[in-house]
Amino acid sequence: MIEKPIQKILLVSPHYTALKGYKMDLSPPLGIAYVAAVLEREGYDVRIIDAAAEDFWNRQPIGGGFVRAGLDYKEIEKRIMDFGPDIVGVSCLLSSQFRDMCDICGLAKKACKDVITVVGGEHPSALPEQSLAMDCIDFVVIGEGEHAMRDLVRAINDDGDYSQIGGLGFKLSGDIVVNPKSRMIENLDELPMPARHLLPMQTYFKTNIPQSGTSLRSPNTSMMTSRGCPAQCVFCATSKFWGNRCRMRSVESVLNEMEYLVEHYGVREIQFIDDNLTLDKERAIQIFDGMIKRQLNIVWNTPQGIAIWSLDDRILAKMKESGCYEITLGIESGDQDVLRDIIKKPLKIEKIEPLVKVARRLGLITKGYFVVGLPGETKEQMRRTFEFARKLKLDAVGIFIATPLPGTRLYDICLEKGYLKEDFSFERIIYAKGNIETPDFTAREVERLVSKNILLINLGLLLRNPVRFFKKYFRILSTNPRSLLSYVLLLVRESFKK
Repeated sequence: MIEKPIQKILLVSPHYTALKGYKMDLSPPLGIAYVAAVLEREGYDVRIIDAAAEDFWNRQPIGGGFVRAGLDYKEIEKRIMDFGPDIVGVSCLLSSQFRDMCDICGLAKKACKDVITVVGGEHPSALPEQSLAMDCIDFVVIGEGEHAMRDLVRAINDDGDYSQIGGLGFKLSGDIVVNPKSRMIENLDELPMPARHLLPMQTYFKTNIPQSGTSLRSPNTSMMTSRGCPAQCVFCATSKFWGNRCRMRSVESVLNEMEYLVEHYGVREIQFIDDNLTLDKERAIQIFDGMIKRQLNIVWNTPQGIAIWSLDDRILAKMKESGCYEITLGIESGDQDVLRDIIKKPLKIEKIEPLVKVARRLGLITKGYFVVGLPGETKEQMRRTFEFARKLKLDAVGIFIATPLPGTRLYDICLEKGYLKEDFSFERIIYAKGNIETPDFTAREVERLVSKNILLINLGLLLRNPVRFFKKYFRILSTNPRSLLSYVLLLVRESFKK
C-alpha cells in the first residue's frame, strides 16, 4: 500500500465488449466523470481513460463470437506508467466488462508497484466478494461512488480506517469485509457537474453513435437529472445500484448544466438517461418551460426509456414544445399477466396505445422497449408481445432477451429453479443472448424469435412510412452505415441459426 499521501488518481472506463456485429454505442461515462469531479474539487490530480472511446474502431476477437472495442492493453499500460497514479479506479457497469476490469487492475499493479486499485459499477456492486477475491483488486465501491471514493482517499491519507465508510468493500488480514451501503446522496445538487473536460468529448461527437443508436443533431451528449427508481422490475439492477426511490436534482441545476453544454461544447441535442425523467410531472414541466424560456434551441430524447405511467397529454405536449423529438417507452410486454405477475411493473396495457397515438399526433418519434424470455412466460405470451408491438405501429422497437444480471430478482429466481444455461457466465451475458432455459422454451428458441421480430417489426416502418424511417436513421446511415449494416446481418443470421 502507498505510504505517501494520495496525489494522483487515474479513473478508467473499460472496453466495450459485444457479439461480433452487434450494435455498439459510445457515450461519455458519466459515472466516473462525476467521481472525477468530486475528487478534483478535493484537490487531487485526476485523469480519465475511456478505453472504448479512445480507439473505438479497434476490434479484437476474444472468443465465443465476442469482440472487444477500444485501446490495446499495451497502450493502457503505457498511459498508466507515464502518469504514475497512486490510485487506479476502474468502472464496470456491465458484467461483460468484468474480465477487462480485472485485466486493467492487473496492468496497474504491474505498471506501478504500490498502486491501490478500486473498482465500482453495477457488477462489482452486486458481487463485491467475487471482485475482492481477485488479487489485483484492493477495494470495491458499492452503488453511487462519489462520496465513498472521496472518503476512501481521505481515510488512506489519514489513518487508513475504512470501517465507517458505507458501501465500501476491502480486505483485512486476509478476510473480505463489505460495509453495507448506509446512505445515498440526498441532495444531488451538492455534486459538481461531471468532469467532461477530462473526457475525449470530440471523439463522442465525431463518432456520433449515442446510447439511442441514432440522433437528430450533432454535437449531442447525455446527461442525468435524477437517480433511482421506485419500480422494482424483476430484471432491473437499477434499484440495487441507485436505490428504490427517485432522488432529483433541482430544476435550476438541470437547466444550468444544459446551458453549460450548449455554451462550452456547442451541444445541439441532449439524451436524458434518467430512469424517471417525468416521474415528478410538475418538476418535469418546470424543466421543459425553462428550456423554452432560456432559448436553448436544442432537441432531446430519452434513450434509457421513460415511465409510461408518468405521461399524459399535457406533459407530452410540453415535451414536444421544449424540443423533444423522440420518446422511448418502457413497455416490456404485451401481456398484462406477464407485466403484473412476472415483471412486477406498475403498468396497465390499456394506457399505452392512446399515449402512442397522442405522441404520434404531436410529431414525436415513438420507440418501444420489450423484454421476452422470462421464467414463467410462455411462447404464446411472447407472441402476444410481438403482436402488440406491431399493433402500436411504433417508429422503432427494441426487443431484449431477459438477462439474469447479478443483483436482480431475475437472477435469484433462475438460480433457485435451475433455469440458468449450463455454460452460463456473467462475463458473457448481454441482451442479445439467451441465458435462461425453462420448461416452456430454450435459449436458442428465444434468440431466433427475438432476432426475427426485431427485423420484421422495424423494417415494417420502412414500408409503412419511409419518410419517418429515414428521419430516424438518416444520421447513422450517413455517418456510420457499417454499424447498422453489421447489426442487420447479425439479426438475419440469428433468425435462421439452428
